[in-house]
Amino acid sequence: MAGERVGIGGAVADEILRLALFLVYYISLICLGAAIIVGALFAAKFIVFEGLEHVRDVRSALFMIVVAIGLLSLAAVFGVYLVKPLFSFTKNRNEERLEVCRADCPVLFDLVERLSKETGFRMPRHVYLTTDVNAGVFYNTAFWSIFFPVRKNLEIGLGLFNSTSVQEVKAILAHEFGHFGQSSMKVGAAVSVTYQILYNLVYTDDFIDRALDSWRSAGWTAWRIFGVLAYRLTSFVKHITVHVFRFVMRGERKLSRLMEFGADEVACKCAGTDAFVSAMCKVEQLSWCDMECLRPFLARCLEGGELPENYFKSHEAVAEVMSRWGMMLLKPGETMAKPFDLGLAKSRIKAFDVWSSHPELSDRLDRARKLDVMRADVETSDAWSMVPRKVAEKVSEKFFVVATASLEKKPQRMTAEAFRNKLFKFCDENMFPKECETVFNRRFEPFDLQEAFGRECAENPFTPEYRRLVGELNAAQSDMATLEQIASGEMDVGVFAYNGEEYTRKTVPLEDHKKYLAYLGKLVAEKDSLTCSFLSHLGGEASRARVRSLYVKMSTIESVVSRMEKTLAAHDAWLNQRFATGGNMSKTEYFDLCCRVVALEKDFQRGVGELMLAVPDIIPDSEAGRFVAEYTKRVHNTEFDFGPKSFEELQHCRSLFRDMCYGYHQRCMLALARLAHENTGCHSCFP
Repeated sequence: MAGERVGIGGAVADEILRLALFLVYYISLICLGAAIIVGALFAAKFIVFEGLEHVRDVRSALFMIVVAIGLLSLAAVFGVYLVKPLFSFTKNRNEERLEVCRADCPVLFDLVERLSKETGFRMPRHVYLTTDVNAGVFYNTAFWSIFFPVRKNLEIGLGLFNSTSVQEVKAILAHEFGHFGQSSMKVGAAVSVTYQILYNLVYTDDFIDRALDSWRSAGWTAWRIFGVLAYRLTSFVKHITVHVFRFVMRGERKLSRLMEFGADEVACKCAGTDAFVSAMCKVEQLSWCDMECLRPFLARCLEGGELPENYFKSHEAVAEVMSRWGMMLLKPGETMAKPFDLGLAKSRIKAFDVWSSHPELSDRLDRARKLDVMRADVETSDAWSMVPRKVAEKVSEKFFVVATASLEKKPQRMTAEAFRNKLFKFCDENMFPKECETVFNRRFEPFDLQEAFGRECAENPFTPEYRRLVGELNAAQSDMATLEQIASGEMDVGVFAYNGEEYTRKTVPLEDHKKYLAYLGKLVAEKDSLTCSFLSHLGGEASRARVRSLYVKMSTIESVVSRMEKTLAAHDAWLNQRFATGGNMSKTEYFDLCCRVVALEKDFQRGVGELMLAVPDIIPDSEAGRFVAEYTKRVHNTEFDFGPKSFEELQHCRSLFRDMCYGYHQRCMLALARLAHENTGCHSCFP
């Protein structure tokens, strides 16, 4: 690991240099602000005490007084803008945290203290518990934290304890202790403060920004000029600061990634390589289940006025239901040697985003395996044995209290069994059969519907080859988005690999990938056409008619929405450019803006109306559905006026309509998938 330590040392030196340059930049800004203030004071003094002596009329005298006040105001605003970060204090808040002490969780604190002694690193100042599937170090910062050490706190997400052993949790906490002990963490604290200062200068919209907006829009021209000057001066500083921000943070990201490797090494030494690898693999799966399944479903339950009694018991139900769709059912006493893999096509791109704060999981696991640390004192007992049930319930209840704080009517509570039944029912009704998901959980590639309907009944198309092609197409579409981000600079990478060859941003193989994407699309479209032919000949007349109706509806939605998007995109581009320009508008410019909004609204209403005629049931019988249907019947904006609220309403309606089109398409595909699953035995065709 000597090479790694040299790497961390180099990254620390590089970041210290970047911080030093930031301090030079910031001190220079303050000096500039001081110079402007002093200059403005002298200029105002000259105007008031010397210039006014030679003025004979009241109007000129009043003008000179306004100039003096304007100069002083400009200097004061700019000076406050530059020095305000010196007095900012950032408190790391999370209302869901529950602070615990040794008396609350003696077994857990025993583990934390053992790790402190084993690593030789200081105990955290405070220990907090949350429902998250994560653990982390956090601290409060102020400007002076750049120069003085900050005592750190430990946050432990009890979501980690589901299906993990004591040894695996030990590996995760040892990783955090690795951060406690890193000397480079001091640099990280300084960078955190620097980040806050730069962020406040560039992105924070506070009283200074609001005052400037009001000042540069003042009715009196003489006074407004100074507001415009102050605004342009702060805008120029923001423009330069953005580049400084990127310069400092780019070095911090590199240091952060190396620090993760260093903390991983501590985790392996304390808990063993096998426990660390297993913990990381389980955390990835648990995090996915938590963020992509449990929390969205809880939000859905909350909309219906219900919540489960216990957050962590809900995790168990999610794990059980996901195991039906192929995901591993994790257990505390069983280790996980590699991340769960659905066996789908892999990306052709190996790109490293310089703005990523963590290395790729595969790289972390590869490094850990090379350490090959074996431990004899492996604790395989359930991680929940370290947390009393009452404490876990308090953490769960604190999460629900925060989640429902803004609600007037508190939700009813479901038992664990009731929640499980509700979750299973929802998944049975809304999830694709596991064997058919890859083929059906997407949009079909365009093909000639009438040709497909007129073809003789084809052979069963549901083969492993079909699944493989769709998987490759999905991966290629994702790769296309990545290549476009690299080419545009949105994703900042240096050299990257595509299909085994190296490229740079200037040589992104967009055209080659477009050809590959078109080739795959053609192959999949042929399979999709055969699927349409096959399904449209299944069963009796009613079944065949239903299949054809589903395909026609999806094709209609695709056609109408595609035309709408092209039309509305032109309006959006014009409006975005107008809003980006900012500033005061003339009557003619304002009239043009209103006309464009009206045209956008009318084209949207026309498209919705057309689709409702073609597919009457696309708008659901719900509050949102009734809102969209009613919106198409009335005019909200006119050529003479429109308000921000009505414009936001238009954008909200567009978002709802997109969701409805997507949801309807998904329901059609789900119906086809179930038909295929029930009538063709496609489950035997897919591995």
